[in-house]
Amino acid sequence: MNALKGIIIIMTLAIATLMTLIVYGLYQKSQNADFKFFDFSDNESTTSEVMPSAPVSGTSVPVTAFGNIQLDLPAGASIVSATPSGTQLIVITSSDGTKGDQVWVLDLATGKVLSRINTGQ
Repeated sequence: MNALKGIIIIMTLAIATLMTLIVYGLYQKSQNADFKFFDFSDNESTTSEVMPSAPVSGTSVPVTAFGNIQLDLPAGASIVSATPSGTQLIVITSSDGTKGDQVWVLDLATGKVLSRINTGQ
């Protein structure tokens, strides 16, 4: 009977520990999109073979996650369209919601803004 109680106590502690680790991991992931419990960076061959979750036409290299991109849009501006083109994303923005005022070119591999084109309207 004492052995059974001991097993139950050990299993309870194991479950509590694992639940704590899961909650901690979820919290860390919500604060930092690049957070990983286990860093497998020394094994490059497996990470390079992973295909992107959303296929990108014209690329042979998988696209990695790059987090959030902050576009400095003017007040009241909105995104009219976003179209992938090879390794780039073309984003058209509008200040009045009807016509494109700016064209943004983003690099899908890094998430950096490559150029911003103003139409002058």
